[in-house]
Amino acid sequence: MSGADDLVTSDARVREIAREIADAGELFFDLEFVSEARLIPELALVQVAWGDLVTPEVAMLDCLAVNPAPIFELVEDEAMPTVAHAAIQDLGLLATRFEVRARHFWDTQVAAAFCGVGDQIGYGGLIKSLVGVELDKGAQFTAWLERPLSERQLAYARCDVFYLPRAWHELEQRLEARGRLSWVEAECEEVAAGATGLPDPQEAFRTLKGWKGLDPRQLGALRALAAWRQETAVAKNKPLSWVLPERAMIELCRRRARSPRDLESVRGVGPGTVRRYGADILEAMARGAAEPVDAPRPRRGEPSSRGQLWTQIVLGIVQSRCAEAEIAPRFVGTRADAEALVGWFEAGADGDPDLALLRGWRRELVGDDLLAWLRGEKAVVATTDGAGAVTLK
Repeated sequence: MSGADDLVTSDARVREIAREIADAGELFFDLEFVSEARLIPELALVQVAWGDLVTPEVAMLDCLAVNPAPIFELVEDEAMPTVAHAAIQDLGLLATRFEVRARHFWDTQVAAAFCGVGDQIGYGGLIKSLVGVELDKGAQFTAWLERPLSERQLAYARCDVFYLPRAWHELEQRLEARGRLSWVEAECEEVAAGATGLPDPQEAFRTLKGWKGLDPRQLGALRALAAWRQETAVAKNKPLSWVLPERAMIELCRRRARSPRDLESVRGVGPGTVRRYGADILEAMARGAAEPVDAPRPRRGEPSSRGQLWTQIVLGIVQSRCAEAEIAPRFVGTRADAEALVGWFEAGADGDPDLALLRGWRRELVGDDLLAWLRGEKAVVATTDGAGAVTLK
């Protein structure tokens, strides 16, 4: 399937396509970008489809030649349904580089996990399952920033949106038949809301690992150092670790480094780093140490023996109910969610807690039954069908 005729290199045509999509009332999109050696990926191509489900209109915007802003305005339009597949990275790029957030978004990978098609299914598997077409994914990892693009690259990019309308509307019908469309809507809203780009520089230190045990002054130094690292990485568009490795940051703050020699004594901080950034690192740490940060509160202790057993049973009930409903368990509840529910119940089950397993559609699916079991109102009964399922009676 050739795509050369669909390559758009004119801003006027981009605006025209945006109007056509707005008239059609639904946008299907995909992005091709290059992330290697970059903090923020470089956008190369935006593919869009609209109109007829079986033979939709398709266009591919050459982002080295045109401004895709008119399409991104549609992504931000609450009245415009936008659909993509496995779009966490795509939405992150839009948020970070263009400050765009999807407002009425559907992810076909999420939808597939709610109707038995498969959890974390790839686009090729989705299209084969729902449309019956085997896609050639050979051009998936390719030099998208080089020009001209080859016929194979363009054909690959075109296919990534050409079959998407058919796949989505098949999923939509299945979800409506099962009464789960609103469940998927809630999950897709979480996906879109979570694609917020980079953290506030002053909060970047909270994403690091290994800072347990740092005192307030050390944490203050780490906060300032993490903010400096992110701002430097953004300015150069290089991965954070290329500026300063995470482990080295923790160790520098733990040792309270105050001189270039102190910097070089830490593994991961070589002479080149000290030459380029040494003065900036020391200045950030000194400034941060003067503004201490309260250490995080210790986590709740290990659950009791009973709590551990109950957590296992709660997880078993969740997994069994998910198997019955053909929903991927990771969307329903994690071990941490099960521990939180059991911990709340063991502590007296006071009030109406904001717990994942008792929130929204999860409560409808399994939450009320979990409460009934914890209260002794229902019993767990193992089946003998060989599948390892359990039921509540």
